[in-house]
Amino acid sequence: MYKLEKKAVRKLKKEFKKLSQEDQDKAAFYIDKQDDNTYMWDFEIDDKRYRWTYVYKTGIS
Repeated sequence: MYKLEKKAVRKLKKEFKKLSQEDQDKAAFYIDKQDDNTYMWDFEIDDKRYRWTYVYKTGIS
């Protein structure tokens, strides 16, 4: 894992831990996706699909 990917995973885990323990236990994860600008987590809780995205870079300079 390179530096930005590690940071993205750390930040997404921190947000995920804010969910209730019950929801964390129910979460069914799918394949993580990434490209040059983002890192995404897809997961499902109670038949609701979530996609959380961590943005490495934006178009704002």
